[in-house]
Amino acid sequence: MPLVRERTGRRWAGASRLAGRLRARRSGGRRPRPDPGRGGGGRGHRRTALVLALALLGGVVALGARRAAVTADARGRLAHELRTQLRVRTDDLDATESRVDALRASVAAERGERRRVAAEQARAATDVATLGPAGGWAAVTGAGVRITIANRLGGGSGAADPRVPGADPHASGADPSGSAAGPRGSTAGSGAGPGGPAGSTPDSSGPALSAPAGGRIQDHDLADLVNVLWIAGAEAVAVNGVRLTALSAIRSAGDVVLVGFVAVLAPYVIEAVGDPAALARHTDESAVVDRLRHRPNSPVTSLTVTRASTLTLPAAAAPVLRNARRSGS
Repeated sequence: MPLVRERTGRRWAGASRLAGRLRARRSGGRRPRPDPGRGGGGRGHRRTALVLALALLGGVVALGARRAAVTADARGRLAHELRTQLRVRTDDLDATESRVDALRASVAAERGERRRVAAEQARAATDVATLGPAGGWAAVTGAGVRITIANRLGGGSGAADPRVPGADPHASGADPSGSAAGPRGSTAGSGAGPGGPAGSTPDSSGPALSAPAGGRIQDHDLADLVNVLWIAGAEAVAVNGVRLTALSAIRSAGDVVLVGFVAVLAPYVIEAVGDPAALARHTDESAVVDRLRHRPNSPVTSLTVTRASTLTLPAAAAPVLRNARRSGS
């Protein structure tokens, strides 16, 4: 059977070729046109592929255009936001620069004020250093004179106040706190500051009385000697180691002499810094020394004036200002 089929197929193929040659002769030797239904399938596929490619390209272009439109809008909004932020940041920068300029001006003013205050403080320190020895707030060392006065009656020596070295807190009539224990008689006072002699002046409680017949040196005797030294040109004065200032006073509380509210006992030692020759001469020639040495019933048993090449007077305690306040407080 397979052999028969193969022969039949060959016969049909040969017949087909023969029919084709006959048709070619009849058409005058022209080649037959291809059958659109049989031989034009490849061209149709190419057209379809071209159409599809063009459609795909159109879709890609449309999608790109849409994306470009969307991106342009986003870029516009972004540019607007960036311009807005730029204006805001520029305003903030201008305000910050203004604050920086103001702060720089303030710092410059504060520095100027600080320099001014420092200069004033330096001048004040110089004034304090200059006026300290004369005012009594600074210790001084120099040549001067030493006056020693002894009572006819004993009674210890040095200071009777416990705040002063060598003090006797149990001295008669002395308050251990350094204040007056209250006069049993009248009280006399004397300004004894470096601003100038004040002389012996009565206290507000009554007039000063003459020296009692007890043989004791009175407060006004010491005040008179101190005033003589100030008049003679003393730069600093101390009584029994108690420095005198412009606010010091020599008073009595009963039988005790108070120098600036510090009780002192005989023998009294008055030291003064200044020109030794001038101080010694004025003191020896003064009426106060003559009166203490030669008056009848004088309580002074000895009064000596000696020159000293080196004296050291301590500084007085800083005053407590009760009324003065810092400016602006």
